[in-house]
Amino acid sequence: MNFKEKFAPYFPAIVMFAIAVIVMLLTYKDYGVAWDEPLQRGPGLLSYNYAFHGNQELFQKPNDNHGAGYEIPLVMLEKAFHLTDKREIFRMRHVVTHLLFLVSAFSLYVLAYRLFKNKFVASIGFLMLVCAPRLYAHSYFNSKDIPFLSMFIITLAVCRLAFDKDKGGLFFLVGLLCGYATSIRIMGVMLGLFIFIYLIIDLVNRLAKKERLVKPVVNIVLYIAGFCSLLVAAWPYLWKSPVHNFVESFSKLSRFELWNGSVMFGGTFFESTKLPGSYLPTWFFITNPVLWLIAGFAGMVWIVKDFFSDPGNILKDKERRNYILYVACFLSPVIAVYLFHSIIYDDWRHLYFIYPSFIMMALFFINKLLANKAVLKNKYYTWAIKGACGLQLAMVIFFMIQSHPLQQVYFNEFVSHEDEYLRKNYEMDYWGVSNYQALRYILNNDESKHIFVTTIFPEILQNNIDELDEDDRSRVTLVHPDSADYFITNFRFHPDDFFPDTKEYYSDKVLGSTVIKVYTNFNSKDSLKKAHGN
Repeated sequence: MNFKEKFAPYFPAIVMFAIAVIVMLLTYKDYGVAWDEPLQRGPGLLSYNYAFHGNQELFQKPNDNHGAGYEIPLVMLEKAFHLTDKREIFRMRHVVTHLLFLVSAFSLYVLAYRLFKNKFVASIGFLMLVCAPRLYAHSYFNSKDIPFLSMFIITLAVCRLAFDKDKGGLFFLVGLLCGYATSIRIMGVMLGLFIFIYLIIDLVNRLAKKERLVKPVVNIVLYIAGFCSLLVAAWPYLWKSPVHNFVESFSKLSRFELWNGSVMFGGTFFESTKLPGSYLPTWFFITNPVLWLIAGFAGMVWIVKDFFSDPGNILKDKERRNYILYVACFLSPVIAVYLFHSIIYDDWRHLYFIYPSFIMMALFFINKLLANKAVLKNKYYTWAIKGACGLQLAMVIFFMIQSHPLQQVYFNEFVSHEDEYLRKNYEMDYWGVSNYQALRYILNNDESKHIFVTTIFPEILQNNIDELDEDDRSRVTLVHPDSADYFITNFRFHPDDFFPDTKEYYSDKVLGSTVIKVYTNFNSKDSLKKAHGN
């Protein structure tokens, strides 16, 4: 097989990746800075200063116990390129995080093609990830959940290759990748455990066949060595006491309660620590494209049915047991949330990493349909299946273009899109990145040399003032409401229009609901009292 034939199957992924990079280069400056971005960078700086300068502040300040595996490389890039301006720092972070997301989409294509041997199915997998509206927007400003999702996919892809080739070096690489993923989000240990179980199954199979055990034992040792070495190396908080600090972090993060605010769900405000059990499944069902939901759950049922019909042979089959791994990686975190009473808020972003496994189950179902004898005999069935996938993608892409750069406010057809329904029932732009669009509008339409703005939560607005270029930044000042020209709100914690005697200066709607609004001529005291519910 020559070079062209070897890489021809991956040509669609190369083209889609190139297009996605071009789109990124044209649009990455449109995204604002999220509420949590500076908070996330802070622990990264502490870990960096300890790792490279011996600064002990990492252990002296309250630790949220999240790993710094992704934040440290971002700080290293920041230092390497001598970035000091906040605008340049956060734009660099946006680009790097999005590129990692695209690399993971490419990895998903490779994984899907190697499993299904179908370029159409693999291409749909790539697009299901990249064109997931919420994930796409988050892939710029969410350095918590998206990097973990990305490393999860990359690890799954290399894991499949390692078991297929049965080479110790690949298992060491899988261990490194899985250890690094765990240094970003501690739930990576779950994937590490599943891979370890498969290695034990291979060992037992060889033992039953009375074959030599050297190779499977070496694979296990190399896998564990890779996992532990990079987990500890990438997470400086573990350096002083790896086992104790890891157990401490796992214990705290399993019931993470750092933030105890209010969350709107179904038109009612709940404490973030006391959300109803329906919160997680409801958000998953109303924020993913309908056809993908149908395909994913149908694929999961099909896989589980096949497994229980012949569990022993499926676990021994290095191809078919991949699908069981995807079911486990999708269901186990959800079960763990309810089992450990873990805190989940801000839609289902804490579990975004289960989506790649869901995609693989959906692709399993789509591939089964396309490989069905009746479908193969009738080309109209084939075109109907492909047409349905194409239509769903077209609908999602149209939404993403129309709502740019607020794709994170995506809701499917399972929830009403009537006028202001979403704003009054669900959290929309909970991280406040839309404040950047509001600021840009004010600056483009108000020629004043000095512009005074205010909001309920100054941190969010300041983040996005820092995102402006130097000239515009010098024109905008965040002030007390009594001195402000404009009041900006993204309706966090207050879904209503509560301002009496005000004039709307700017607003942006997505799916019929207002995401961001700017007011003028407002009575600051009455307005702020109503905003805080007093």
